[in-house]
Amino acid sequence: MSIDVSLVLLVVELILLIATLSMLILARREAHGRQLLLRQITSTAKMVSRQEYFNSVQFGMQNAVASIKGSITGSSPQNPEQRDRIEGIIEQIHRARSRNVTVQYLVPKAQDRIALASRYKEAGAELRFHAGLLVSDLRYVIVDGKHTVLGLPSAPGETEPTREGYVIRSEGLAQVLLQNFEGRWGEASTYDNYINGILLEIKSHNPVVSTQLLSSQLGVSESDIKRMLTAAEGAAE
Repeated sequence: MSIDVSLVLLVVELILLIATLSMLILARREAHGRQLLLRQITSTAKMVSRQEYFNSVQFGMQNAVASIKGSITGSSPQNPEQRDRIEGIIEQIHRARSRNVTVQYLVPKAQDRIALASRYKEAGAELRFHAGLLVSDLRYVIVDGKHTVLGLPSAPGETEPTREGYVIRSEGLAQVLLQNFEGRWGEASTYDNYINGILLEIKSHNPVVSTQLLSSQLGVSESDIKRMLTAAEGAAE
């Protein structure tokens, strides 16, 4: 009996040893992979100024052949310079869609982001709202799953303007951020669902509010407001 117990203990120790060695090997491989990715990023990253950051975003959009996917602040422009940049991006969305390039943006789930999201949507982009972005100041645009423009705020906070950034031609980093994007995209509220919820809540408190006032307050076209209210009312019947 004692021999059998000793044998069992020996087998258990051997199994544990094999498992430990396997974990060590996997950990070394993972660390090696991270080091390779970091070296690749370091060698390909190019730091850019605020102006160059937006120029890089537009340049990437101009050359996109398949997809443009980004996590953005969605803040409305506060000065002529910012308005010009937004107009430039809207023009690039129009052109990208004319080439059948998919354009998708994640925006923080907040009412003050709806106005810009609406303009991007009118240009042809697909927008979704994610509550988690309210506590994230990470902003990026991934072009064709290979080219990333990573923006850095001037101070901590997702509402802070982009001060500078990095242009990184690393497929490895692009795929990491793409996984982050796709995961949040699946969790996020669609443009119509999010705004429908807000409209229904407003109408529940003020049933006679006009579509013109709703359009003005939310920064969404009146035709879009009417379309979503009609759809919501039809679904409720």
